[in-house]
Amino acid sequence: MKISNHLIGALRTPSANLAKDVISAVWEAALDKHVLGKVPVVSVVLAVRDGAAAISDRLLAAKVARFLSGVDDLPASERARTVDELAGTETKRERLGELLLDKLDRADPLHKPQMLAKLFVAVGRRQIAASDFDRLSDMVINVFLGDLRDLAYRGDIEDVAESRRFALQASGFLAWEVDDVYAGGGATLKWSITTDGNTILTHCPPGEG
Repeated sequence: MKISNHLIGALRTPSANLAKDVISAVWEAALDKHVLGKVPVVSVVLAVRDGAAAISDRLLAAKVARFLSGVDDLPASERARTVDELAGTETKRERLGELLLDKLDRADPLHKPQMLAKLFVAVGRRQIAASDFDRLSDMVINVFLGDLRDLAYRGDIEDVAESRRFALQASGFLAWEVDDVYAGGGATLKWSITTDGNTILTHCPPGEG
């Protein structure tokens, strides 16, 4: 079974100790690869090839564990419902697993897996539409974390350097409109946080440091 299927299976698992078990598996596996077959949920974070479990990327495994730790805030029944709302059919669930793994693979090691988990939880609590998850999660992955922290904690867009405002615009967090046009040419811009940007800052703000 593909690791993407294991990941979706873990999200649907009725276990109160999902995060604890997965994180323990990651750390034990990092110390001793022979322990892999003894950990029940180890297939969630490991690629399985030809019947032999191996860690192809321990960093990715740790990212998956952090994501699962964050979504463990949702009861198993709500996690399963969220998966169904995001995917639905078995074929689409496999695709969802592949998309989640790709996003986690591209995420920074610490903060963005936690942010993606908070987005998933927000969908589960019906605070964010399931149809928005893919777009919002891509925004989280693509934004430079330092820029997002500046936007979140400085309190005023004008406090964010102009060059970084354009970077935040490129990742979907800011928008601008012409404010004043000078007679001799040139203009000043009026910046605002987009609806999607506000949604992300509300439900999964970046961690500090």
